[in-house]
Amino acid sequence: MILSLLVGLAHADDVPPVAPAAPAPAPRPAEGLLSSLHGSEDLRIRYWHVPEKLKYFEDRNILDYVEVVERLDLAGGSQNVGVGARVDGVGLFANRYILDGELFHERELLGEGLSSPFQDAYFNLEKIWVEARSPVFTVTAGDNYLSFGRGIALNAVKTTDIDVDTSLRGVRGVGHFGLWDVTLATGLTNPQQVALENPNLSLVPDVAHAISGLRIDRYGLGPVNLGAHGVVYQYSRGYKAGQDGWRAYAQSVDAWATGASVEALGVKGLDLYFEGDAFGYEAPEIPVKGGYALYGSLAAYPGKTSILVELRRNKDTEWLNSFTSAYELVSGPTLEYERVITEDSAAGVNSNDVTGGRARIDLRFGNPERHVTLVPYASVAVFRDEDLGGLHFNRAPETILHPIVGVQYIREELHVLANGGQRIDVRDPGEDGLALGADRLLHADMDISIPLAGKVSLELAPALMRYQWGQNAQQQTDYTDFSNALAIKVGAPWAFILYTDYSDNPLIQSTGNLSGTLFGEAGDSLYGAVEAQWMPNSSTTLKAFYGAYRAGIRCAGGQCRTLPGFEGAKVSLTTTF
Repeated sequence: MILSLLVGLAHADDVPPVAPAAPAPAPRPAEGLLSSLHGSEDLRIRYWHVPEKLKYFEDRNILDYVEVVERLDLAGGSQNVGVGARVDGVGLFANRYILDGELFHERELLGEGLSSPFQDAYFNLEKIWVEARSPVFTVTAGDNYLSFGRGIALNAVKTTDIDVDTSLRGVRGVGHFGLWDVTLATGLTNPQQVALENPNLSLVPDVAHAISGLRIDRYGLGPVNLGAHGVVYQYSRGYKAGQDGWRAYAQSVDAWATGASVEALGVKGLDLYFEGDAFGYEAPEIPVKGGYALYGSLAAYPGKTSILVELRRNKDTEWLNSFTSAYELVSGPTLEYERVITEDSAAGVNSNDVTGGRARIDLRFGNPERHVTLVPYASVAVFRDEDLGGLHFNRAPETILHPIVGVQYIREELHVLANGGQRIDVRDPGEDGLALGADRLLHADMDISIPLAGKVSLELAPALMRYQWGQNAQQQTDYTDFSNALAIKVGAPWAFILYTDYSDNPLIQSTGNLSGTLFGEAGDSLYGAVEAQWMPNSSTTLKAFYGAYRAGIRCAGGQCRTLPGFEGAKVSLTTTF
């Protein structure tokens, strides 16, 4: 529906109007073959305000523009068959101007290697799959997601929090043989071409890397489950997905990972997990020949207490991600508090030489009759990061200490979740023996939901970070980040939200939208926005947003991305059917 409008609107001044064809009658599925059909639709309309000036004409701004993104997911099937597909479309509007009688485009939607019959619109069959199921075998052809163990050796997944969706387009088979499961898969990496939340400019074809993997699981050895896996990687040297990506299979193996895991549940009140993986590299672009990763966790539940201890050791494992940029093929447990990852600590998340652990203890109190729950907790993480390459700012290894305390309180409609801590990265002395100091991050965040009168409730989500740098080769400036969301919910369908954001971090690539206002120079670091949400039912949400938010590092599931800021207006519609 919206996809067809994208083409028509994006090119209304390019082609004469054409009468729409009569819709074809929906085919009637064969009995038992396709007994259900469901889907979802996401529509994003963004008005981008572009504050940059035109090069050589500093008195003129670059043109603002409108971006429309549409994502349509469909899936159906029966007990024995499943099918699904996703179609993404993007169109740019207000993207043209005429100079001396000649038509120009302010920005290009498509980069080298991608073509479209429409200069300012692009459509792509992002995902497609068909699946056959039986009590013993499940075979999927097309796009599928795959993660082995804790994702240390392979983690091709969807991470919507940072707008990353990477599937394997190929074949996956899963066999169930009593207490044994066998998973065999091979395919080409297929990261999403069209971003749902981030700007789509100069899109280029996906580079296809070939991945083949085998996982064997043995369940029911008393309380113990065992697993073993192996994965081989053949990195593309420029082969494009959907064009010549299959050529990646003709190359020699560039890297491999193999590992095993053991899980024991309920052994004397303990849950245990351990995984070890070995890595090998043959690609000439990778400067090492091998690496390894170890991860273990222990959980205990004495009385009203929950205790979790995790340990990790990673040595030269991130090289598996060196041929990708916006996504990662492997992403194991980081033990980090990802809500406060910064430009500096993001390097530790992807470190090639890190050892550490984390311990957390939760205490649970409550009164079931009054529906009251109180859970205070404390955790502490300790790491030794000896990697100095990649994104690291430091010139010497670091010892990292990160204690956090928090509490969760729930009483009927009143919810309070609070966290606070300090991360200290103590740097070893430099080669000249001089002290390099320590990076220090003090942080606190809260989520509060308070019922008011009738159906009206208030939600508050403040977060504060104060960062102080150690000594750097190119010294950086200390900074403060503060954000807050104040939401007023009126009954079930309506919510009104006020966002504020402050950052004087010189590393971020955005400027506050409140500059030049009554806030003076501080307005360059201050962002403000308002949003209205309407949710008439559980399957439909309509949002309208106006204002700005800052750029910055965002992390989810062990993957980190630098996301751009935004200034302008957005309307989004999400519905499932």
